[in-house]
Amino acid sequence: MSNEELLDEIKSRGYWRVEIRSTEYQERRLPSRRAIEDSINKATVSLRGWPYPYFSTDKALYDGKALEGKVDWGYHKEYWRLYKSGQWLHYLALDGAWISRKEIFKGRSPLPTQHSGYLHVRGDVLFTLTEILRFAMGLAQCGVLDPTAFLSIQLHNTHDYMLYENPGRPWFFIHEYVNSLTTPIGENERVPVGELSLVVNQLALETATKVFEVFNWVPGEAGERMLAEEQKKLIERRL
Repeated sequence: MSNEELLDEIKSRGYWRVEIRSTEYQERRLPSRRAIEDSINKATVSLRGWPYPYFSTDKALYDGKALEGKVDWGYHKEYWRLYKSGQWLHYLALDGAWISRKEIFKGRSPLPTQHSGYLHVRGDVLFTLTEILRFAMGLAQCGVLDPTAFLSIQLHNTHDYMLYENPGRPWFFIHEYVNSLTTPIGENERVPVGELSLVVNQLALETATKVFEVFNWVPGEAGERMLAEEQKKLIERRL
């Protein structure tokens, strides 16, 4: 499958679109393929078995302007480019867009109502956002985003997707929280690189909460505390 075909496939269902760059354009922040690869390797986040991003040196392609990578393995689907200017562009498919309802809710009876897709509270939203923003922090530490980072993280094509969690989570009530909107979810942020490491975890939590609210789930104080604790476990690799 070509890169264009994979990108079209990712966009056909629910996905994250991520853009990270400096607010000041410089054509050759990363002057070579090696500089781009070094930045990705240093910034890559590996907290739960599958890295953000998935990067295989021997499968990545370089066209003189950007390095691009992809993965198409089961429900793992992603396509990314890191430009010499330092701009990061990533399309990441949601797991619950490609896994069947029976597989997601295996062992549950009755099964939840059929929806267009399913969004896991921690895995698809909070943990993914945490990884994305910590990757941005890594790029900043490589000098790629000086002086100010522009962060655009948007969730697309999740109309009629249902938010769900594993059983036994007292902070998440059994209810069908569904997105009734057809517009992307997300906002743009500008953060000075010197402040990025101080705010990425909280920014991930706040962005996740905004997503949940569109799905009509408001975590409340107890839910917010538990989500913060789950994020801490992720970062400390205690999951």
